[in-house]
Amino acid sequence: MTDSLYDYEADVLVVGSGAAGFSAAISASLSGASVILFEGNRYVGGTTGLSGGTAWVPNNSSMRSQGVDDPKDHALEYLARLAAPQYFSLGHPTLGLPQHEFDLLATFYDEGANSIDALTEVGALDLEAEVSDTDHYIQFPDYGAHLPENRAPRGRHLAPRRGSGFMIQQLERGATEQDITVLLEHRVHDAILNEDDEVVGLEIHAGHRTVIAAARRGVVFASGGFGQNSELLRRHIPGRVFGSCATPHAQGDFLRIANRLGASFGQMGGAWWKQVAVEPALRSPSPPSLWMPFGDSMIQVDRTGRRVVNEKAPYHDRGQVHLHYSASSRDFPNTLLFMIWDQVVADSPLDVPFRPPVPLPNDQIDYVMEAPNFEVLSEVVNQRLALLGDAIGDIRLSEDFAQNLHETVDRFNDFATEGIDHDFQRGATMMELAWNLMERDGAPNPTMAPLSSTGPYYAAIVGAGVLDTNGGPLINTEAQILGFDLQPVKGLYGAGNCVATPAGTAYWGPGTTIGLALTYGFIAGRNAAKESKKSLTP
Repeated sequence: MTDSLYDYEADVLVVGSGAAGFSAAISASLSGASVILFEGNRYVGGTTGLSGGTAWVPNNSSMRSQGVDDPKDHALEYLARLAAPQYFSLGHPTLGLPQHEFDLLATFYDEGANSIDALTEVGALDLEAEVSDTDHYIQFPDYGAHLPENRAPRGRHLAPRRGSGFMIQQLERGATEQDITVLLEHRVHDAILNEDDEVVGLEIHAGHRTVIAAARRGVVFASGGFGQNSELLRRHIPGRVFGSCATPHAQGDFLRIANRLGASFGQMGGAWWKQVAVEPALRSPSPPSLWMPFGDSMIQVDRTGRRVVNEKAPYHDRGQVHLHYSASSRDFPNTLLFMIWDQVVADSPLDVPFRPPVPLPNDQIDYVMEAPNFEVLSEVVNQRLALLGDAIGDIRLSEDFAQNLHETVDRFNDFATEGIDHDFQRGATMMELAWNLMERDGAPNPTMAPLSSTGPYYAAIVGAGVLDTNGGPLINTEAQILGFDLQPVKGLYGAGNCVATPAGTAYWGPGTTIGLALTYGFIAGRNAAKESKKSLTP
């Protein structure tokens, strides 16, 4: 094949137009490379475009300008504490993590703020940190703000400055300013190697055509995870996943491509977790999400009628409760949970994005069940489970569900009256209080109120969902894809949800996914642009 047979040619090719892809493309352009970005969808943005569009970045310039210090050694303690809690050791040189995992976190600290600054300088971002309380209806401390390792619980969250547009709009404008070519409905099918086993191009499906693009220096994949691929979710994720807010093209294409290139993989059972309403999830791949379950006189119980979770915990933590495997019963007892609330919550007039699955007063939603008492509610829920049939498997409420639910509510009501949740510590963290939307005057714990002693009561079935998965090929601190021998695959880079996340099990705060994507995307684009020119002859 000669160069004339290529349909497209540039120094750097980027796959995906979310935060990681745009950051990589702009970074490569700033390093002097010509860039073409390919997007499989009909629109730019990827999963970033469907998200809240904020970034979590330690030691960012905005927080520092507002007087908040975030020293590296302290920040790394918090990063590592949540990234690998099973190995975390405060006195260890790498905090208990393997050196390469520690280095990825250290690089995020070192490069994150610099990446945001560089993108800001060229007009591709306009973000500011929220350090103190604002007049917004919700504030954004870190999700682990209460942990002793976290000495800067506010300020790492960056949101678009008012009037500056959504983040993905900012990045798209920045790419336009850098003369980056963006091609939509171009889904990458495979990578092309030259005779030296260097990645030098892409095979792309554009409608009914197959086109070939050449990369003189490097290729960056930022194509998202496999959050919309039911087969891959079933193969790799423990437990049951009922929905995702990832772009429809989050099918895990890069897994197949990287596997053929001999990549090493990690974090394949990992995801950015949340809870979703199960019944709409069975009808739509992007069901309503329970970012913060609405209401104070509201609980979530398992199929025996008992609470198993802090209902106000971060969505990433709540989502994983559904994955619990019981060695004694040899099943996943929390695959489905049941969110139950009373008439006071149902009558609340608050019209906020975090309200689902609780409908507004006088609205009706078909997946919300109503009953005059717990005994009838048990029957109604069991009937609904039977109707769902094979879609949920052989899951039914226990025979003593109603009796247990009475006991659970009595216990919860005592906690609410006292103001202390002795079972799950609901309302004990800065994040839970900041995200709480409904509270009553004089309540000792604003996240809790006793459920009414009389009905009606309402219920919805909830289960695990993902924002997207976050496992895939391993990368190093240069954002290079690593092969079986843990040496870089020449010419190949990755960032975002299509690679094994440096965050491990962590979700440090709102915008964690995008903060990492922007940072490692920027690193990937810069380093791909610095590669020496390659022979384009396969």
